[in-house]
Amino acid sequence: MGRHRKKQRRQRRRARIALVAAGLLVPLTGGAAVFAATDRADTPAAQAPKTGNGAIRRAYAGSAPRSRPTAEAPPSSAPARTPAASPSPSPSTGPRIGFAPYADVLSWPPPDLSKTNVKTYTMGFVSAGGGCSAAWGGLSPVDAAFAVRRIKDVPGKVVVSFGGPHGTELAQSCESVDSLVKQYRKAMDATDPAGLDFYLTEGTLSDTLSVQRRTQALTRIQRDDLPLSITLPLHRSGLSASALAALRSAVADGLRVSVVNLVPADGAGQSITASATAAHTQLMRLYHLGDAQTWQRMGVTPIIGVAGVDTQFRPADARQLLTWATARGLGRLSMWTVTRDNPCTADTSVAGNTCSGLDEDSGVFTKILEDY
Repeated sequence: MGRHRKKQRRQRRRARIALVAAGLLVPLTGGAAVFAATDRADTPAAQAPKTGNGAIRRAYAGSAPRSRPTAEAPPSSAPARTPAASPSPSPSTGPRIGFAPYADVLSWPPPDLSKTNVKTYTMGFVSAGGGCSAAWGGLSPVDAAFAVRRIKDVPGKVVVSFGGPHGTELAQSCESVDSLVKQYRKAMDATDPAGLDFYLTEGTLSDTLSVQRRTQALTRIQRDDLPLSITLPLHRSGLSASALAALRSAVADGLRVSVVNLVPADGAGQSITASATAAHTQLMRLYHLGDAQTWQRMGVTPIIGVAGVDTQFRPADARQLLTWATARGLGRLSMWTVTRDNPCTADTSVAGNTCSGLDEDSGVFTKILEDY
């Protein structure tokens, strides 16, 4: 038994001496020792070779090891440790929200659109002027020189909007699909738009024959690279029955609608988001899409400033709407209209859509809603 213990002690001493000689074990005062550090902070400490009596255990001393040159560890039979993989980047939260505020081609004086960073404007409104004839605001021919010049002067892309809150949509005046297609193409040739928008009121939507003509005409002129948005009134409970019927007509005829844009009747931020959420549920059922896909096909266009008796959309509402829309990945934000984004003066009025009726700085709503 005594000879066996002496043999074990001799084996441990020989192993210790071998480790010190290899630079893997640093002797300390008092007879203790620690394993030498490697020259790479991310490399695990070298494993001690095993003897017939088992692995040598690591000894820790209260004092720090003396500095000395490092040495590489000898090859080990243990499998190499693979460094942990770096975390993958988080997936994208989706496309950025498009901001495309409305502007009236007939506004006077013409708004200076060069002072903002807006990339896309929705220019309106092409409506019926004297029968089946495309005209700006129902007054000036769609290819009038001054109107064409204003469209060309827009810094950025232009989405041409048909109909509007006061005009008569061409589908109500043109009695055939062929004549309607001709007027739509005339407007497109004059403006070379990046997209088309149809601003439809409840009165327009209740004319079922014009709804069918419009849908059939748009399926004939739709291009793969030309997005189409349908702008509809938004009520507290969501979309009306006539608005949903118009969208069903588009689905039945295979019309591709990129964005269903909603114009809320109530100006406050929280009521707008509640109404838009109700419309989201309706559109999910209509298009048989998931939650995120439906939000991506929706837009919201508040009427900024004083929109009616006790109805105001203030900068705080714009911030709330932007936060809400960003969290859901909304497809588009807009506003009516860029000329309202100014305080009123003696020469301007809310009724004429030339000011907001609020005591706010010029351009405050544009700055908020374009700041993604």
